Amino acid sequence: MDMMDKAEEYFNLMIQEKISPTIEIFTTLINHHLRLLNIEKCEQLFQIMKSYNIKPNIITYNVIIHNSVIKLDMETAIKFFNEIIESGIKPDIVTFSTLLKGYLNVGDTLKALEINRMLHEFKHFEIQPNRAYNVLLMKAYIQNKDFLNAEKVFQSIINSNIKSLTLYLKMLLQKSKDKNSIYNLYKNFLQDFDNYKFKFPPDNYFFTIFISSFAQRFQDMNLAIELFEEMKKREINPSIVTYSILIDGFALKGQVDKAVEYFKNLKKDSIEPNVYTYTSLIKAWVQVNNKDNAKKVYDEMINKNIQPVSATLRALQNLSPNTKQRNLIKRPTESQREAFYWAGKLWKSKDIETVDGLFQSFKSSILNSSPYQDVDDEPNVKTFRYFITCYLFKHRDLARALEVFREMLKLNIKPDYLLYCDFIKGCCMLGQFEKSIQFIEMMKNQNFVPNDYIYFNLTKGWKKLRNLKRK
Repeated sequence: MDMMDKAEEYFNLMIQEKISPTIEIFTTLINHHLRLLNIEKCEQLFQIMKSYNIKPNIITYNVIIHNSVIKLDMETAIKFFNEIIESGIKPDIVTFSTLLKGYLNVGDTLKALEINRMLHEFKHFEIQPNRAYNVLLMKAYIQNKDFLNAEKVFQSIINSNIKSLTLYLKMLLQKSKDKNSIYNLYKNFLQDFDNYKFKFPPDNYFFTIFISSFAQRFQDMNLAIELFEEMKKREINPSIVTYSILIDGFALKGQVDKAVEYFKNLKKDSIEPNVYTYTSLIKAWVQVNNKDNAKKVYDEMINKNIQPVSATLRALQNLSPNTKQRNLIKRPTESQREAFYWAGKLWKSKDIETVDGLFQSFKSSILNSSPYQDVDDEPNVKTFRYFITCYLFKHRDLARALEVFREMLKLNIKPDYLLYCDFIKGCCMLGQFEKSIQFIEMMKNQNFVPNDYIYFNLTKGWKKLRNLKRK
C-alpha cells in the first residue's frame, strides 16, 4: 500500500467517525485523483466538501486549473477561473501564471495577452507579477511579434536569469537582418558575461540560438563551429539540439562528410540521436544523391522506434520521386505506430505532471481495451521504453522510471536490450552506480551480453560516483 492509499484509508476513517476533514486534505486528494484522470472521484470529493460546508479555497482552484492546463483543456480551466471570480475568492499570481502558460501551450497568444490584461484590470486584488510570470508574458509578446512590449517586460525583471535573457536574445535575433550584426550581438553579450554583468554564466541554450542563426539562417558553418568550439572550451556540453542544428547546417551546404563526423561525435558524447538528428543526416545524403546511405539512416531510425516527421519523408521523396522506389522505404508496423502515438504526446509534454497523466491514460487504455486480435496490437516494450526514457533523461527521475518498469513487468512484458541500455545509462548519469550494476545482472540473466557502450557508461558513472565521494 503506497502513501496515497494510506491517505485515502485515513480519510474514509475520518468520514466514518464524522470528523470533518480540512480543506488541505480535500485539496491533496483532489490533486491526486486529477493526476490519475479520475474525474468521477474528484466530483465525489467536491460533493463531500459541500456536505461539510467547506468552500474550495484558491489553492484548491489552482490545483484544478493546473491539472486542466496539463491536459490542454483551457475551456475547463477558464470555467473554474470564472467560478473563482463569481465566488468572491481572490485569485493570486499562480492562478494568472497557470492560465497564461496554458494559453501559450495551446498556441493562443491573443488569449494569453487577454489574461495579462485581466490581471491589470483587477487592481483591487493587488496582484504583483513575479519573475516567472514576466518570463511567460515576455514569451507571449515575442510570439505576437510585439518586440517593444517584450523589451519593456525584460527591463522590468530586476533579477533576470538565463531563461529570461535567452528569450530576450531570441527577440533581438528576430529583429536582426544581417550576419555581422548578429555576430556583434553575440560578442557583446559574451563580453558582458565575462565581465560579470550577469549573475549567471552562459549556458548551452545561449550558444545554440546563435549557432542556429549562423548554421541554418545564413549557412555560415565556419561561424557556427567557432561558437561550438567556444562553448566546449567553456566546458558547456552541447545538447541533442546543438548537434542536430550543426548536422542540418552541413546538410544544407552539401558537406556530408562533416554531417557524418558530427553525427559520430554526438554518439561519442553519449547522446542518443532523435528524429531531427536522423532527418538532418538523411538530408545530407539526399543532397549528394546517395540513396543507399539515406535509406540506411532511415531504417536505423525506424528500428529504434523513432517516428519519422513530415520533413523526413519529404527528404526521402525528393530522393525517390517515383512510387516504386518510395515503396522500398520500410513502413512502421502497427505496434510501432502505437508507440509513436505516445512518443508524440511525450515529446510535446512540458512538465513531469503531464507525463504522469499520460502514463495513467496509457495504463487505462490497456486495462479498458478489448482483447487483442493480433500480437502486433498488444502493448509492448517500445511504448514503455518511451515513458522510461522520458522520466530518466528529460526529467531525471529514476523513481518514476522504475515505477513504469514495475508496471511493465506486471503485464508480463519482457525488457529488451535497448531498455536495459537506457536504464544503465540513466542510472550512471544520475549517480546511481549500484543500481546500474543490478540492471547489468538482470540483462545477463536474460542472456543479453553488455556491449562496449554499456561499459563506457559504467566507467563514466563510476568516475562520477568517485568524484562525489571525494567532495
